[in-house]
Amino acid sequence: MPINKIEEYLEKISKAALESKKFELLETSTMAQRLNLSRSTVSRYLNNGYKDGVVTKIQTHPVKYISFNILKKNFKNAKLDYDSIDDVLNEDRLHKNTSIDIFDNVIGSEGSLINQIEEIKTATLYPGKGLPIMLMGPSGSGKTFLANKIYQYCIQKNLIAQSSKFQFLNCAQYFNNPELLSSILFGYTKGAFTGADQDTPGLIENANGGVLFLDEVHRLTQSGQEKLFSFMDTGQYSPIGNDSIKRKASVRLIFATTEKLDSTFLPTFVRRIPVIINIPSFSMRPQSEKVQLIDYFFMNESKVLKRKLSVSTQLVDVLLSANMEGNIGKLKNIIKYSSGNAYAKSGDVSKIKINLSNIPVNYYQDLIQYKKFENDPTEYINYDFESDVLPHHTNKIINVIKDLYVDTINMVWVFLNNKVAKKQFLNHINKNVDLLFDSILFNTEYKSLEDSEYEFLIYQIKSVFDFMENSYGYPKDGNQIIAIATLLRSKNLQSVLNDNKIWNLHKSQIINELKSNFDSSYQIATRILSLLSNKMERDILEEDILMVTLYVAKNKSNISKGLLHAVVLAHGYSTASSLANVANRMLKSNLFQSIDMPIDTTTKDIESKLVDYINTVNIDKGMILLIDMGSLNQIGQSINEKLNVPILMIDHVSTPLVLNVGNLILQNKGLSDIRSNVKENNVVNSKILLPHKKQKKAIITCCHSGMGSAVQIQEIIKNSLKKFDVNIEILPYDFNKLSKNKRNELPFELYDVIAIVGTANPQIGGVPYLSLDGLLSGNHIDQLIEILNNTKSMDYSDLKDALLMNFTIKRMISSITILDPNSLIKLADSTVSKMEELLSRKFKTNKRVLLIIHESGMVERLIRNQELDRQSDIVEFKSKHREMFEIIKKSMEPIEQHYNIKINPQEVRLIVEIILGDD
Repeated sequence: MPINKIEEYLEKISKAALESKKFELLETSTMAQRLNLSRSTVSRYLNNGYKDGVVTKIQTHPVKYISFNILKKNFKNAKLDYDSIDDVLNEDRLHKNTSIDIFDNVIGSEGSLINQIEEIKTATLYPGKGLPIMLMGPSGSGKTFLANKIYQYCIQKNLIAQSSKFQFLNCAQYFNNPELLSSILFGYTKGAFTGADQDTPGLIENANGGVLFLDEVHRLTQSGQEKLFSFMDTGQYSPIGNDSIKRKASVRLIFATTEKLDSTFLPTFVRRIPVIINIPSFSMRPQSEKVQLIDYFFMNESKVLKRKLSVSTQLVDVLLSANMEGNIGKLKNIIKYSSGNAYAKSGDVSKIKINLSNIPVNYYQDLIQYKKFENDPTEYINYDFESDVLPHHTNKIINVIKDLYVDTINMVWVFLNNKVAKKQFLNHINKNVDLLFDSILFNTEYKSLEDSEYEFLIYQIKSVFDFMENSYGYPKDGNQIIAIATLLRSKNLQSVLNDNKIWNLHKSQIINELKSNFDSSYQIATRILSLLSNKMERDILEEDILMVTLYVAKNKSNISKGLLHAVVLAHGYSTASSLANVANRMLKSNLFQSIDMPIDTTTKDIESKLVDYINTVNIDKGMILLIDMGSLNQIGQSINEKLNVPILMIDHVSTPLVLNVGNLILQNKGLSDIRSNVKENNVVNSKILLPHKKQKKAIITCCHSGMGSAVQIQEIIKNSLKKFDVNIEILPYDFNKLSKNKRNELPFELYDVIAIVGTANPQIGGVPYLSLDGLLSGNHIDQLIEILNNTKSMDYSDLKDALLMNFTIKRMISSITILDPNSLIKLADSTVSKMEELLSRKFKTNKRVLLIIHESGMVERLIRNQELDRQSDIVEFKSKHREMFEIIKKSMEPIEQHYNIKINPQEVRLIVEIILGDD
């Protein structure tokens, strides 16, 4: 594509970006994709243009490029460099834009109403007289306001004449007199009814060439609806009193209702309204829009009263969190009364103070009944009637969140620049996480106010956790559900780091540092929030992924180790979660997990849920289950079959009971002691379920280089045991899973594991580990025979010879490779000798044997192009052991040349781990 074509495209999208505020259009990757060019080609042109002074660079992340020519046409002092988008938009414009879209000033036009306004424009611009529009939403949500805006938009776009009329009728006013309603709408002829002494035009005639808005249109009778849709079809109508008269009118129709379309409307009427617009209630608006609405109404009152207003932040916070029943009109009235009340009391002063004492008495109790006020000095927000600029402020919770987000970003950046030690960094981060979630969990009232958006978030996050549990085995944690929902609801999914330079310039580095230090927690947070994003059809911000990652990481690190496992199970969508969360916060330890159950859950459902839960958690030390019903005797039949340890079940769960049990757990009390204490101090029932299951014995084989060697070890043990009547399963299993999840992995659920045999110890308490090199040297064979004897007493004298024969080096290498074992052993032995020489050390026999066997399996893998398990920390590991990597690579050159293979860093890393491991 010629350069001038790219330049033309840049000018086009620069203009579009300034008009639509879609600045992602200005990113290199977006341009490359739209132009079907490589990113490097577009990047080269843009940077050359920047050097030549025809392209402006905006230093956001990612960097954005905009046409300098377009900037010069719009701004007085256009520059080649800007730090942010806001810096561009804050430049003085050359010309005041007199053709600003009418809807641009509507609060929510770029947020909760963006799709609705797009649909309104589509309907309004439709050829002819546009399409009829139905506005749906709760009373006072702004339907009349939007109808007026549609009328103004029609005038602005020259769709109707400046002199055209906006006719309004609230159908509810005439609900008890349908004939009068019809006559007002369609007009009437002389003599049509008593008092009709002359022909009188109706609203349709008066609105000819303009807009007719019918509010509460569901109040129309069926006959009224029929007359109206007949007019919509033909453009003709008859006045009341003479059906033979046919009059014509060209009218744009807007309807509004608070009812569902299938409630009182005729289907034939609804079919004729192709555009249905749902207006969100006040409670469903984002926090930023609520703030704008409050500011807008207070500024209006300032202009009406011609006084500067000074409004307390406590009053603003009350209005933000109050249940307005979806009614913006109610909010407007409260603000109007409060301002008038303060005005009446203030006398002749230039600035009026407005606070909670000015709220209307009949609203006072509803507004503040859930609100808790702290003894902080009262702050005020100022509204100046002589200014058109609304104050820029946020509510207290948003300020707290922003401060903690910013402080966290600053600490990560300081750590990245090696100015603090890792321990200090982690301590500071953990403190911030505590402060953040304490502030939002104990200073918001979403649950008590039955906040619909909060309930929606809870529901969606729960469904995401269900998916995570079913698909990835990540345990559902009610505490995390409540905490994440409260954080996102408090922020309303809005950014608090828009103006933070460190975040905007170094976001990628900060995210990479997060991955490096909290890899598993980052994966969990990303997975949860991306699934949530898909469900809500809203973008989740990277800043929220960062904080949720830190929360998950701290939550994992705070899990009380070596203590009894405790679970709260209760009916209700968040009852158990709330109880567990309060107890954990008060006890400052993550002791309790939660299971929330639907109200209509059966005993069988509860048992099934508990069995699923037990299968995914580690309850080695025992488990306490606190439930909210008195049917202990009905629960337990299915659970016993799955138990390895006893479970103490306690009913009539309450906050004091949970706190009492938590304190006893922290004192390391056993199940019996806890049960005795609970019985003495509480009127509750309890029982202990004991394990009854009998499982088949099993030996697990594993190898940290992959499943191939684990399978070969399995075959050798099975062949050695063939002649003995031993009912034992030999199970090859993934070493990384065993090492990470311990007894939570499937073999421990299905079998009684009596030993693990492998090349590395997964460190599972209570299960003997026999190393492969120990069996090769004969040191561990007696131990294996002893384990087998405990399972079934018999004469194993021949077994020792069989094991010794099967676990020779040649036998092992023959099992794991198709290559000639003699030449492979000889070559592998020489590489090990070279390693010893370069490292200036002598390996013990066991380690030398293990290295030869491992190298033999490695050659086989590389020849077959078999991949190892993913090593997410390979770069960091290689950097840490760079010298040893080079020595091993040097030693391996003969093997690479002989077999024509290339040994990758992942394979070298496994050899390093063997060398560094215990002898």
